[in-house]
Amino acid sequence: MSTPQPPYGSSDEPRDPRDENGRGDQTPPPSAPVPPQPTYGTTPPPSAPQPAYGAPQQPYGGQSQQPYGGQQASYGAAPTGAPAYGRPPQSPQGGNGLGIASIVVGGVGLLLSFIGFGVILAIVGLVLGIIALVKKKGARMLALIGTIVSGLGVLIGLAVVIVGLVIGLASVQAVNDSLPTSGSIDSGDSGSADSDASAENNAFGDTFTYDDGVAVTVSAPEAYTPGEYSSGADQAASVVFTVTIENGTDANFEPMPYETATSGGVEASKVYDSDIESSPTTVVPAGQTITYRIVFSVADADQIVFQMSPSFDYDDVVFTS
Repeated sequence: MSTPQPPYGSSDEPRDPRDENGRGDQTPPPSAPVPPQPTYGTTPPPSAPQPAYGAPQQPYGGQSQQPYGGQQASYGAAPTGAPAYGRPPQSPQGGNGLGIASIVVGGVGLLLSFIGFGVILAIVGLVLGIIALVKKKGARMLALIGTIVSGLGVLIGLAVVIVGLVIGLASVQAVNDSLPTSGSIDSGDSGSADSDASAENNAFGDTFTYDDGVAVTVSAPEAYTPGEYSSGADQAASVVFTVTIENGTDANFEPMPYETATSGGVEASKVYDSDIESSPTTVVPAGQTITYRIVFSVADADQIVFQMSPSFDYDDVVFTS
């Protein structure tokens, strides 16, 4: 017959020493209340209400803290003296636009002024710079730089234009000096000079005197018989002219004569013959003359127009029958 065992939990049952350290059988006795466990999917009981987002928080100890000075800044408010949120700082009225424009326009004008086309832009830049300085708004240094650059462009541009005009006038004068020299006619019959006479339609035997003193005389045409070995005698008749060039200047004259002729509306042909000397090219000293002959083959010996110049830079003189 077995010995009856005392009920669980009696004082006579030996205890596990680990129970007192919390590492033994941790099953609570049936009498210990078990906290209720929430069922999956159910809403947990409401907890203590939380302050709304943005509401002032209570500091530790329950006392609200005020900012230094006794006023509490609202959320999102800009500090005193700072610009409003989203607004850029305002620049001084007028800005630096005129100064910058003066630098840009004046700089371009300065670059183009060396070829004479930038003086107008430089003047515009100078005006903009002066206006910017007078208004006293924005950075005065920009306006001052623009004024200086534009002023240099104006000075250089004007200098280039003036030099160009001087060179142009000198070139025109040089061209005028190189044009053929005009003169007057001295009639061989009367010996008088007519300063208003033209180099056109002079009679054979007259002397035409140029303004520098060079004089040309062409004799009346005379019949001429070409030699056996001549060339150019291809029209009805051949005539010979005696030409005299007088150097009435104070320097040597180098003749380079050029002669043409027409007869009855037909261009005459120059005849080359061994008995006729060629046109002179030897220098004629001051005060001296040179004479030579020239032959033309013409269609009508009674209607001849002879035209010549003593050198390439002299007007042509026309002699007619």
